[in-house]
This record gives sequence, structure tokens and C-alpha cells, in this order.
Amino acid sequence: MTNEELAAQLPKYRWYHTIALSPEVSTPGLEGFAKQAAPILRLMDTLDFAGKRVLDIGCRDGFFCFHAERRGAADLLGIDTCLSLGAVELIIPHFQSKVRMIEMSLYELNVAEHGMFDIVLFCGVLYHLRYPFTALKTLADLVPDRGRMIIETEILADDDQRALLFCPVGEESPCEPSSVSFYNRKGLTDTLKTFGFRVDTTEYQSDADRQRTDAAIIRGSFLCTKDGALAGKHPHHYWSGGKHKNWQRV
Repeated sequence: MTNEELAAQLPKYRWYHTIALSPEVSTPGLEGFAKQAAPILRLMDTLDFAGKRVLDIGCRDGFFCFHAERRGAADLLGIDTCLSLGAVELIIPHFQSKVRMIEMSLYELNVAEHGMFDIVLFCGVLYHLRYPFTALKTLADLVPDRGRMIIETEILADDDQRALLFCPVGEESPCEPSSVSFYNRKGLTDTLKTFGFRVDTTEYQSDADRQRTDAAIIRGSFLCTKDGALAGKHPHHYWSGGKHKNWQRV
């Protein structure tokens, strides 16, 4: 398409991400998206995507999918509970991209149907989930040992003396009402360990955010590596509702 033809298509869709379709034409994403995306891109640019299978959860218009594709990813699946028609009907054909997008919940993901993924991008979703532990367990099952995951989420920036999960409801939420699960940094890091993920690197929108301890809600990005030995140190048989004989005999 020419720039004029591309520009004429943009008003047909609602856009979340700002994606350059040509040097002159970009999708009109939300104000502030570039600032939100910058820490994630810094982490992505430390990874080797060449030949990798990549899963992008909450992919929206596919900004991170297309970035991974440009870095050499071989197989890319983006999922969202509200499929971006702009991405499917305009961006993917325009780029002649191999990105696949499906409208589905992350809770529907499973190894038997979708396979394993070398890299998972889980950005801007976790704090919206009422069942965050189930979500992390679902993702842990999809990532092989030494696989990587980037989690970007709203977190409670306190002194990290205790592993916490702040669960406000309705108007008590510091964001909008669908935002209900805010780990503090220690809470997220420790929880990830129980599912076999080691946090290697963290990024924030500013150095000031990295240092905050005033219980503000800020955005944090966490680059993790799957290490199966970590998960084996925890009583998953107890947490998952499985049977155990701990209290039957001395």
C-alpha cells in the first residue's frame, strides 16, 4: 500500500500500540505507550530470538511480536482476549508477517495443544488477573528449562521486607477496576521461584522508580530464566491439591 492508502485504513480500527507501518505512517497508539514499552524493549534486546518459538500474551496490536520477528524469531503466537482486527486485517498482511494471532485466554493454553515456547512475553497483563498464581503456573508449564520470560506489570514498590500480593477491589484499586493483583518486587520474585523461574534482570521506567519504597504503584519489567531445580524445592504436591501422607503415621 502507498502511505496514503495506509493512512486511510487507520481510522477503521481502535489502536493500543504505536507501530510504524512505513517511515511516514504509524498506528495512533495510546499516549505514553513508548515510555511503557522502553524497559521491555531493553530486556528484549538482550535476548537471542533467532529461530525461537515466541508467545506474546496480551499481544494487542502486536508491537512486541513484530519486534521479536525482526530479531529473527521463527514462530510467533500472539494471544489476547480481545483480538486486534487492525493487526490481523492490516498490519500482518502489510508486513507479510508470519505472526499468528488468536483470540483466547492464557488459561486456555496447554502444552498438548500449543507446544512449548522458548521465549514468553507477558506484558501489561498480570495485574489484571484475579488468579495470578494459576496464570504463572500455566506459563511455567509452557517454558522449557533455560527458556526465558519477560514479565512487565504494575507492582507495589515498598521496602520488600515481606513477600506481598496487594488485592484491591473496585474503587480501592489504584488503577481502574480491572486491576486487582499487585505483587511487590519480593512477592513476584519469590513466587516466580516456586514455579521454577529465576529473575535475572529488572528494568523500570526511571531510576527513581527502581529506588522507590513508598508503596507507590509503578511499572516493573522482569527478565526470567526457567530453572527446574528451583521449582523442585517447594511442596507443589501440597499446593496443587494432590494427596499426601504427611499426617497418617509417625
